[in-house]
Amino acid sequence: MTDMPNALQLPLPLERQAALGLVEQVVAALGALIDSGRLRPGERLPSIRRFARQQGVSNATIVEAYERLVASGMLIARRGSGFFIAKREAAQRSGMPAVRPNPVIDSAWLFSEVFADERVPIKAGCGWLPSSMLDGEGLHAAERRIIRSPGAQQVGYGHPFGYGPLRQTIAKSFANWSLDIAPHQVVTTHGVTQALDLIMRTLVKPGDTVFIEEPGYCNLIAMLRLASINVIGVPRTVSGVDLEALEQLAALHRPKIFFTNPVLQNPTGTSYTPACAMRVLQAAERHGFWVVEDDLYRELAQATDPMLAALDGLRRVIYVSGFSKTIAPSLRLGFIVCQSELAQELARTKMVLTLTNSEITERLVYNALTEGHHRRHVERLAGALLTAQAQVSARLEDAGLLPFGPLRGGMFYWARMQDSTLSATEIADQALAQGIWLAPGEFFHVAPPPHPWFRFNVAFSDLPKLSDFFRKLS
Repeated sequence: MTDMPNALQLPLPLERQAALGLVEQVVAALGALIDSGRLRPGERLPSIRRFARQQGVSNATIVEAYERLVASGMLIARRGSGFFIAKREAAQRSGMPAVRPNPVIDSAWLFSEVFADERVPIKAGCGWLPSSMLDGEGLHAAERRIIRSPGAQQVGYGHPFGYGPLRQTIAKSFANWSLDIAPHQVVTTHGVTQALDLIMRTLVKPGDTVFIEEPGYCNLIAMLRLASINVIGVPRTVSGVDLEALEQLAALHRPKIFFTNPVLQNPTGTSYTPACAMRVLQAAERHGFWVVEDDLYRELAQATDPMLAALDGLRRVIYVSGFSKTIAPSLRLGFIVCQSELAQELARTKMVLTLTNSEITERLVYNALTEGHHRRHVERLAGALLTAQAQVSARLEDAGLLPFGPLRGGMFYWARMQDSTLSATEIADQALAQGIWLAPGEFFHVAPPPHPWFRFNVAFSDLPKLSDFFRKLS
């Protein structure tokens, strides 16, 4: 085992004025020597100081280059001995992409693989927005502010309830709805899905009954079933929920919670009328159940759409929202607003399950919300989605699909085939063979629907190939 491989006797071809930084140049040069076999497995690289002196660069440059090569699997670091060329099989294995079978569109794929699967080019059934519609400029500005902050603010655990200035900003936003919220009534979470999970774990136990909307949020259905909760669907209508069904079911089953998405609902895209909102709250009071208001799409909604939390004053309503649809889904940040005593219980549940949120993420969101152009970004986004929804609706209606209700904006369009003998899942399988990902209605129902319904994401569905597919089916 040599101390100084021959391949490194001469200086590497580094250029001080190149666009590529010195660290990247060292990594690339060493990687090329390893790939070519000029540096052999088991050989030891020069010490950091010696190699830095030989190449005419700083020790820090070599430290970072070596560490990057260790992280990529090309080098091995041995404490007290130095850095060694890794075995070629290990290096290749570390960077070898996994070979996956062709996707099968079912609920398991939707929950576990959809976000990482890039093989289906037309993502008409997805639940996120394209990066071009998100607030990349605001997020980059927020990141720059984070980088400039003191190092002590970027390490350690955050507060159990969440980053204080962010919770204060969230609390202040409810003044627009004449709702006086204190920061200690706000608990941040790892996205809205975790917020719903914390509420479920805190307020219900296995065997209890909860109501959800049908169709409704597919992840929530799966989450409740996983916890052995008795799930009953309340039919969703164009104007909200079926109030007569809600009354009858509540009298019969005495639910602990009604989970509802009143505004721009996922998957139907519909919103409560004010009359529906008041009657749901009256039913909750009469039958003694909590109402969990999933309000993730509020910023994209119309100003006249009612907010249950504001109408109720947070007596029976637990409010949930987040930032994945307006800032970036990668941040995974949501929040719960509720009574002070319940907020304390939810924070304790959160600490047991996941400890605190990432405070760096919370600071990023806080900066994005307060740097000055978030409101204008949301206005542009809401307008773009309303336009896209109208265009998608025209295409799909022309192809023979029947919409659920009038257009109100937001991300989703819910429609069905009128006279198909195929199920939605069978149609989705045919679409997948043509590179189209559809979200069948079965995913959003407790019991399978009688007609082949589909949820379309309007940001990905204004495509001739999609409408042509349905036109040939009808």
